[in-house]
Amino acid sequence: MSSLSYREWDIFINERAKTSGGAITGRYQCVVPAFLMSRQTIGFLAEGFELRYPRPLRLERQIRPDIAEAGLPANGQDFVIDIWGQFDVGRSAREQIDDVLSYVGTLSVCTDFPLDVKAMQFVDQWGTAVFHASRRPIGRGVGFEIEERGAASGKINEDFEYFRGVLGAVGSKQKVAIRHYLTGMTLLALEDHTPGLIDAAYMQFYQAIEASTGDHRLEVVQKEIAKKPLKNSRDVQIICHQVFNVRHKYFGHGSETDFHEIADAGPEQAFRVAKQCLVARWLCRALIDCETSSRNILAREMRFYLGDHSDAFHGSIHELEGAFWADFGQGGDPKKKACKTYDAEGAAAEPYTFREAPQA
Repeated sequence: MSSLSYREWDIFINERAKTSGGAITGRYQCVVPAFLMSRQTIGFLAEGFELRYPRPLRLERQIRPDIAEAGLPANGQDFVIDIWGQFDVGRSAREQIDDVLSYVGTLSVCTDFPLDVKAMQFVDQWGTAVFHASRRPIGRGVGFEIEERGAASGKINEDFEYFRGVLGAVGSKQKVAIRHYLTGMTLLALEDHTPGLIDAAYMQFYQAIEASTGDHRLEVVQKEIAKKPLKNSRDVQIICHQVFNVRHKYFGHGSETDFHEIADAGPEQAFRVAKQCLVARWLCRALIDCETSSRNILAREMRFYLGDHSDAFHGSIHELEGAFWADFGQGGDPKKKACKTYDAEGAAAEPYTFREAPQA
């Protein structure tokens, strides 16, 4: 699944169940999104198997496909998978949720289809909901503050013709960058619904940065950034250094082999890595906007949440040293720790040294 697959869950347990003690017999009802092939896959399971814990039971006499289909909801509605088993009141609810997720994940691998659970409940043999849990997303929507509305109005007035020309051009690298950027924003908008899209969004923003600068090599990209009409070119080059190294470390495209460990490292570590998507998104938008007529950067505030805490990235080095610090190997590799910067002519400028730990 996703390298950022760890998610917290909002859990509610029936007060009556808390006092009952022991294990309660019933079924887990798992809600999965209604993707195009969901009906086929869940219908197949209903035809031939009774889903029991710890493993499915093959039905000796299969149910006719038309009868199995009759019990499924209309197209476009979420599907519910019933798994018969027990809920142990004395055991951690999160552990039991993880067991069910592992069970459904195994079905996904066996059927070659992603059955991503976004909510579940356990219903006892009398039809009473013992507990309910819903997946708590890391990402939330984009804000639209008063000052951002003013900036957007200004961009429509000043940059509309520029963007229209770029999107209507043939062979424009900025057109490719904008398409990747908007795809990344779409994936983030869908992340609440489907897990794993933060990873995909990061790579869309990364590809937009490559398209905008015309290269994939960090040093070359930094020199291209230095040539652009940016007020804070050095800061942008430093941000780019982190974006490229985070990509190599955590998104599976470099020589690193331990990036996958984030999947089970806990919510705080998953949140720290997930937030790097906001850094890549800001850099991508800055490179797109610096070429416009106004040269004003409009990266509307987007926050990632973990519990009651949230962070948004606004393009400062101070943020990289604190809330958006990331371990991308700078503690053991001098080349990752030392960031080169360049002037508009490509000559070496003042370097920057990345911290080995976040600033308190």
